[in-house]
Amino acid sequence: MIDAIPRADASALFTDEEKAVIALSTELTKTARLTAETLDRARRFFDERALVELVVNVGVANVNNRITESFWADPEEE
Repeated sequence: MIDAIPRADASALFTDEEKAVIALSTELTKTARLTAETLDRARRFFDERALVELVVNVGVANVNNRITESFWADPEEE
């Protein structure tokens, strides 16, 4: 299923809601901005609070990834 994420919009493996989350997450990760189209698509499934929580979670994951990559840290090592 993970391999299908880059082609989520063309995949029957994901619901429309999941596709909206994938699009939002991908766009935020690549550009740190959301287009009106992507935001409107997500608004069909989520209220404002849920959208904020989603954006914050994507942001935290991105910050964590950048910090980890900056120090070549292996999260499995102690």
